[in-house]
Amino acid sequence: MNYDSLINNHTSIPLNIIGVEKADLGEVEIAIRYFTEAIEIDPEDPKAYFNRATLKVKLGDIQGARDDFINAKKRSK
Repeated sequence: MNYDSLINNHTSIPLNIIGVEKADLGEVEIAIRYFTEAIEIDPEDPKAYFNRATLKVKLGDIQGARDDFINAKKRSK
């Protein structure tokens, strides 16, 4: 898949999509980078925090996951 056009969108949505795709492929660290970039673009996006939290659990970063889950809940509507 060509990610360039999606990334240049300057919103968090395509970065979340790419992150989920990378996670599905088992590329957890790369997926986390995409979710982190999504958060940098839109710090109010609860999906990016939630997605990153679920992967942090897989990596054993329980405190990081907890922080992300809390951030996701705070930003949920």
